[in-house]
Amino acid sequence: MAKKSKFEETMEKVGIFIEEKLAPPLVKFGNQRHMVAIRSALIRTIPMIIVGCIPLLLTSFPAQAVVDFFAPYAVQIDTLNSMTFGFISLWLAISLASELSKMYDELDPVMCQIVTVCCYLIVVEPIYLSNGAIGITGLGAKGMFALFIVAIVVVEFMHFAFKHNIVIRMPKAVPANIANSFAALVPMGIIVVFFWFVRVILGFDLTVFINAIISPILSVTDTWYAAVICSLLTQILWFVGIHGGSFTIWGPMYPILLTNISENAAARAAGEALPHILTEPFFYSWHMIGGVGCTLVLCFIWWNSKSKALREVARVSLIPGIFCVNEPVVFGAPIVFNPYLFIPFVFLSSVFGTIYGYVLTALGVISAAYVQIPWSTPPLIHPLLSTGDWKAVVAQAILIVLLFIIWYPFAKLWEKKCVEEEQANEALESSE
Repeated sequence: MAKKSKFEETMEKVGIFIEEKLAPPLVKFGNQRHMVAIRSALIRTIPMIIVGCIPLLLTSFPAQAVVDFFAPYAVQIDTLNSMTFGFISLWLAISLASELSKMYDELDPVMCQIVTVCCYLIVVEPIYLSNGAIGITGLGAKGMFALFIVAIVVVEFMHFAFKHNIVIRMPKAVPANIANSFAALVPMGIIVVFFWFVRVILGFDLTVFINAIISPILSVTDTWYAAVICSLLTQILWFVGIHGGSFTIWGPMYPILLTNISENAAARAAGEALPHILTEPFFYSWHMIGGVGCTLVLCFIWWNSKSKALREVARVSLIPGIFCVNEPVVFGAPIVFNPYLFIPFVFLSSVFGTIYGYVLTALGVISAAYVQIPWSTPPLIHPLLSTGDWKAVVAQAILIVLLFIIWYPFAKLWEKKCVEEEQANEALESSE
């Protein structure tokens, strides 16, 4: 076996450090049961978010002829947006209660959903009896963080009540649905009265309190350095084979990104300037073109590779890569734990793309995203639909060329190594 170079030894040490020291606490945090439930609940709402953004896309399409065509129906179309994406926290309340209830076998998911929605409405939008109406502001993305607390408190209390027998037990002969309803009666009454007392009698507004706390955090998370840290952390975790996005973009960052695009959509509908740069579509347009590490260009670099393995990987990975699925190339090349590809994958590709997209958006050269579209939307189409700005398409095309240049020398270096190994293996087989 050939002796490893100093470079290879150094990169291996870096990889081991990441795997043993950096990754474990992040994985432990990401696997915490409430975090898992929140992540799963958010994923369940993605179809509603996408459907809700389609009306906004129609009334703000990048072609003026389309905008003019839908203009007479803009109010009716925007109503569909308000009743779907505009109520996202309400739909999330149902989803999150269901996911949290799965942690305990004795809880009925439907009863947990009912109690959570009731308590959530009391907390964020108690009814105005003077006119028989409720507000809707808290039902959108702004009420999301309050919902997380309400849902966790509701489900944990109901579990506590069942565990300590603070429930009405019915005979076994009683049908399950009736037994579940009576079992939830006492804990439901206690928790509903608790939130009513805190919100209505004491006048404590949890939404205002939480937003006051997280507002500084939200302002920080919409900065270029937050984007770079998020991008860098995602790449580092992926390099050791861990789905980095689960701990960054689709972990603690996801509610913030969802709030940002919700406010961008509202600003766009009102004809105002878009307030936020960082959204989920931002990362798909600039951070992961063809997947984490912007690896789509590797399919073209290795398409006619002298290495049989890399050539096969490139041809198998192209179609999935177009739809932002790059596991075939990440694990097939492989990029994971590969010292030759560590620098471009972790520091140069996605991080460069993130800075590139952020700077162009901050300078006003391209528009920020205001439409939530499927993550699997191909490159060039994704920035067009999410921003409605043709200049974003041109900017991404230029970025793809730059990424090709960045990846090329490292890809060829690894190709040379693979060719040498393949030739050595062939010579060994022929000698036998």
